Amino acid sequence: MSPLILLVDENEASPVNVHLLEQAGYQVGHVRNMSEGSSYAADHPVSMLLLNVDEEQGDAQGMIRTVQQNHPRVPLFVLTSSDDENHIVSCFEQGAHDVMVLPFSPKVFLARVANLMRIFGAAHDVARVIEAGDLHIDNASRMVSRGGQKLELTPKEFDLLLHLAIHLDQVCSRQQILKDVWKHDYIVDTNVVDVYIRHLRVKVDKGQKFKMIRTERGIGYSLRTPPEEE
Repeated sequence: MSPLILLVDENEASPVNVHLLEQAGYQVGHVRNMSEGSSYAADHPVSMLLLNVDEEQGDAQGMIRTVQQNHPRVPLFVLTSSDDENHIVSCFEQGAHDVMVLPFSPKVFLARVANLMRIFGAAHDVARVIEAGDLHIDNASRMVSRGGQKLELTPKEFDLLLHLAIHLDQVCSRQQILKDVWKHDYIVDTNVVDVYIRHLRVKVDKGQKFKMIRTERGIGYSLRTPPEEE
């Protein structure tokens, strides 16, 4: 069966996007708001959420955050007519896995849809629960705890921690993290990785005797398993 993409778009111009996707072999569902979208997703095996948002929409960022929290294992692709850098970065921070500014190249759009499908097809093979010492990561519910204490992480912080946990005790380069966590090359400044690592350290390692998140100087970062006595 062809993958099913759910397009959430209040505009009537969306049949253009529907036609593009159907021509590429995807099934497409179209709803006008997330209330309809949640009902649709509850009854259909949705493979991707395609959300059309504008900076001017009342709570566009809140909508993205809600969609990501309610459907954490489904790739979220955001389309926007705004090329404002802060708006685009905010979309990523709230949980979008890819963002594309309208109007776009149909060829590039379909390539990025296929790329997310490929990435998340592999991501479904990741263990539901990953444990490293007293760190517990539930990939399905996106809940994290250490020493039994729940950690409140943003969507992107969770994605970064999960990436490090999948590669437990291995060194991950900044470039690899950007590619796998931010999904594509829009953000080219590797400093964004350093910023998010600092946030994670505060939440995961602060007050802990064993510091799990390590800097591998000149390369990147790793998540280390605590020794048994810890």
